[in-house]
Amino acid sequence: MSDTSPSTSTSGDQRPAPLDIRDFDAGANRHAGYRAALEHLYGRLDTESLDPKRFATVERDILVYSDFLAGLSDPHLAIPMVHLTGTRGKGSTVAMLEAILQHGGIRTGATISPHLVEVRERIRINGDSIAFDDFARLYEIMRPVAESALGGGNYRTVFELLTALAFLAFRELNVQLGLVEVGLGGRLDATNVVDPALSIITRIGLDHTHLLGDTVEKIAWDKGHIIKPDRPSISAAQPGNAGDVLAERAREVGSEQWVLDRDIRITIHSVERSGSCFDLETPHRTHKDLRTPLLGRHQAWNAALAVAAADRLDGDGVASISAEQVREGLTQARWAGRGEVIQASPTLLLDGAHTPQGAAALNELLETCWPTEKRVMLLGINRDKDAAGFLNCFDMKPDHAIATAARTPRAMPPCELASLLHDQGWHSRPLPLEEALQAALEEAGPDGLVVVTGSLYLVGAVRRLWLQAKSSHATF
Repeated sequence: MSDTSPSTSTSGDQRPAPLDIRDFDAGANRHAGYRAALEHLYGRLDTESLDPKRFATVERDILVYSDFLAGLSDPHLAIPMVHLTGTRGKGSTVAMLEAILQHGGIRTGATISPHLVEVRERIRINGDSIAFDDFARLYEIMRPVAESALGGGNYRTVFELLTALAFLAFRELNVQLGLVEVGLGGRLDATNVVDPALSIITRIGLDHTHLLGDTVEKIAWDKGHIIKPDRPSISAAQPGNAGDVLAERAREVGSEQWVLDRDIRITIHSVERSGSCFDLETPHRTHKDLRTPLLGRHQAWNAALAVAAADRLDGDGVASISAEQVREGLTQARWAGRGEVIQASPTLLLDGAHTPQGAAALNELLETCWPTEKRVMLLGINRDKDAAGFLNCFDMKPDHAIATAARTPRAMPPCELASLLHDQGWHSRPLPLEEALQAALEEAGPDGLVVVTGSLYLVGAVRRLWLQAKSSHATF
């Protein structure tokens, strides 16, 4: 992961190298119990820090994981859940559905990944990161079960333990409806132990091909396994024949499936710096002049999935949500690090795009909302990503690009990235992260635009630096 996660050693057992937790989680300085929980947690295998080839060797057995959860009295079965997968838009869809449900008076829980600044962001209770006290207290309940599981030969990973902790928190903190985001794929993901009231598949693209397959159809087959027997599902419009694969899975298991652009009809009226306005028709009801504050045309499509999910939950009697609550709740959605403007002069835009699909969406956002501003891009890309494909998605090269890296073993070194940028015809230079942010802001000038992108881990690192500077009243 980034400087929001410890690095992993290269020793044969793949165990994390010793690290002061306070080096990557600012919250660890504020709560001793939280820090102790993180120290134990990151004594486990952190698959997100592994080279993809090594990740492929990690055992992922959800039957064994289910046995582990049984030791906690099956918290994943305690409340209704909405399960989400996809290559792009999972977190944004969660954030918008969460806001809608909360406005309807429903106490929500949510899991997201990765985190940006603090690990506890991965578990949300009613729209906020889980409290330090609750994280520490509930981790101590889970800890002996996790330690006993180690003796069984199945090495519980950081992601598995955080997922279990989220399930435990949902049950113990009186959550009424859980929103569970898949970590990777679907079929073997730790989250695929839930019995969902609804499954949602956002837009699928080529990512994690070393694990999920090298075509969108193969990836859809893996992700489609979150569609469960006799449970409804919703899908975005999919590329290639991925939609056919998901439809076949739905038919096989008896899932009634709504599909965007077939059963769900969206008409987008405007895409602006303040968000998007659109009409939406679902099989349940019609919505006029909906607004989402999340930026970009792609976020209107994600909003359509969130609104359709709310309609489906209302129609099935899982959660009572009126059309007005949908409208008002959607306007309250916030989602850090995804098309997020955190500074006005120069404009500092954080977007965690890290695939060609994400880059295409970011390109459209920039060309629609910032077509003429001086543009500086602060880039960091992981070695396992399609960096050339990512860069080729931008219609207009930035005035200047700065190559940098978050602190993760998977990051492409800045000099290597700068060389790639040069080969693509981009004017660029490599810099360490702290210098890179300062240089990008200075290069843009007061009326320019700085775009931080290429990796959510980089976005998290920059957001953390910016928050630290803000809290100390420093200026870049």
